[in-house]
Amino acid sequence: MTEFSQLRTVKDVQLPLKTAAKRIYESIFPKCRIEDLREKGVKVHILDKEFGIDALLHMGSGQWFSIQEKYRDYPKWTFHDFTQEIKNGDGTDGEWQKLGAQLYFYGWGDPKKSVFLEWFILDISRYKLIIERLGGITKAGKIQCNKYDGASIFVGIPFITVRPAMLYFGTGSVYVKRLDDRSFSQPFLLKR
Repeated sequence: MTEFSQLRTVKDVQLPLKTAAKRIYESIFPKCRIEDLREKGVKVHILDKEFGIDALLHMGSGQWFSIQEKYRDYPKWTFHDFTQEIKNGDGTDGEWQKLGAQLYFYGWGDPKKSVFLEWFILDISRYKLIIERLGGITKAGKIQCNKYDGASIFVGIPFITVRPAMLYFGTGSVYVKRLDDRSFSQPFLLKR
């Protein structure tokens, strides 16, 4: 069993892409402050350990949102799916069993790990209702085992399945925001 902090996805993907995610948050929520609940990628805070909350997004108005994050490596972009872990690479329960965050940031980093080629932010309540209507997480997609980055077991959920729960969606240097149940805004530029 691999120690969580030594997983390739933590060392080589998550940590290098934190700055790119911060630029996205600051573009969407201009006066926000991000409080990362992990230390060097490791689950040290009780909110992360027990509820899958990786960060708190403090807003200018004084309120905050809890966020679960997943950054994927460039080669995984070809799958164009949303992966939901049911067993982590270190053998513990996956994020699905304790998904208590309000928002979910999910993105595919470029090969240099300087920007996200594509990303979205989900409303987790909407997402959970979609999964419930499908009959549970194992009915939402294909169950797979990750043999390369630890030994996690996850469900590969088709991108189109989670689209109704997306609040924001971006590619490269632009993003759109959800206006209503069927439409998104015109594109906005991300901060550089």
